[in-house]
Amino acid sequence: MKVIKIVRAQGDYAKKGEDIKDADLVTIIDEGQNVTGDYGDRMVFKIETKNGPKNLSFNQKSMNNLIDAFGDDTVTWIGKKVKITMVRAMVSGKFQQIVYLADPSWIMSDDGTFHAPNGSVAPKTAPRRAGEVKDEDIPIINAELAGQDPDESSVDLSQIPF
Repeated sequence: MKVIKIVRAQGDYAKKGEDIKDADLVTIIDEGQNVTGDYGDRMVFKIETKNGPKNLSFNQKSMNNLIDAFGDDTVTWIGKKVKITMVRAMVSGKFQQIVYLADPSWIMSDDGTFHAPNGSVAPKTAPRRAGEVKDEDIPIINAELAGQDPDESSVDLSQIPF
């Protein structure tokens, strides 16, 4: 009969309210490991807290936030600062503090989704800021005003919804 080796994360786990608090910035210090626990597999990472290195299990929402911010290779997450957001929610019939992690510049909206301050989902794919827009990036809608032949305009006016 084959048996499965159960991997346990070495070290202490971060305690909510003691090692980590809402709005804390922590640093990811390892690439994480897949740990089998009582409730299935989970990703456990070592983070640097104000009380030293601690383990923290990252939930799927946190994993998705960090994938959007830093890419899908957790090795590249090492050394990245992330912000702790704690939300009180009903879990298994009782209120608990849920820990979410995201890029420090991200905001949690009222519907529970995280996004960059400019409204983009992922900061690395966010559109340029207004001051960074170049003239050649702005399409010419009225070719006659721009001194071009209207028949050569690259904008199809019938496709404009207003």
